[in-house]
Amino acid sequence: MLLLLYYIFGLTFLNGWDLGEVNDNYKRHIFYIHGRIIEQQGKNAFSESYGEYDLDGILAAIEVNESVIHYEIRTENVNVRAYAMKVSKQVDSLISLGVEPINITVIGASKGAIIASNVSDLNKHHINYIFLAGNNEYQEQNNDWKFHGQVLCIYDLSDEIAGKNYSYWKTKDNHTTKFKQLEIKTNLGYGFLYKPLDDWTKPAKKWILNQSL
Repeated sequence: MLLLLYYIFGLTFLNGWDLGEVNDNYKRHIFYIHGRIIEQQGKNAFSESYGEYDLDGILAAIEVNESVIHYEIRTENVNVRAYAMKVSKQVDSLISLGVEPINITVIGASKGAIIASNVSDLNKHHINYIFLAGNNEYQEQNNDWKFHGQVLCIYDLSDEIAGKNYSYWKTKDNHTTKFKQLEIKTNLGYGFLYKPLDDWTKPAKKWILNQSL
């Protein structure tokens, strides 16, 4: 897979999961897994209800010092479990190259959060996870995830699609070392995840750095 380096405002983004040219100077590795609408429409996705999916703005907003952001534009309706296995293998590859698990974070939004939840179920390393708008009754009724790592769940009270809290998962048998929830209310509904809002990007960066809020 072709590996492309993007330098935007001094930030480094890796488009694709190929880790073959990862620079040893990067201390932290952040995987961002986008929502379904980009699968359907491409990078410049736009929703009549929620507006533009500002992917570039989000990638810039979640960057921290000495970090590299890995992302891939999915171009088809991928199988969630199979794709999670793909991401999990990339996490394993980083760790095999000497990256400390605590310096790896997987962030998923909407369908990306479902994928990230599957990664946390599959991968036994104690890396960091941030789930955005990834829970509802359907997920609780149709999955039996047992999370690993340090998990932060962010949900918006105005989100009627995937804004349910994660208490169901917190009370289940997990292998987490930390499990926190953050309730926000932007009045943007499900659309909060389309934008690099401080409401979620600032706590996300704290979680990446210190696993705290």
